[in-house]
Amino acid sequence: MTVTFRTVREILWRDWDPIGCGVPEDEYDDYVPPVVAMLTQGKAREDVGDYLRVTAAETIACPVSEQKLARVLDKLFALRA
Repeated sequence: MTVTFRTVREILWRDWDPIGCGVPEDEYDDYVPPVVAMLTQGKAREDVGDYLRVTAAETIACPVSEQKLARVLDKLFALRA
């Protein structure tokens, strides 16, 4: 797999999903481009994690657990391999 809007969108929708109640597939589309940019620019795992952590907690007001975030980051960074 490669880093594309579609692959990142699917990971955010299926795995990150801070709201967690069967939201539409485009629910997190606003957050996909920054993640794609960070991954393609070679940003560190902690930078992407911080973005997703803050977005979930402060923007969406639905924090995600560190375990869930770690699994999401594993999937996102596997796209770069």
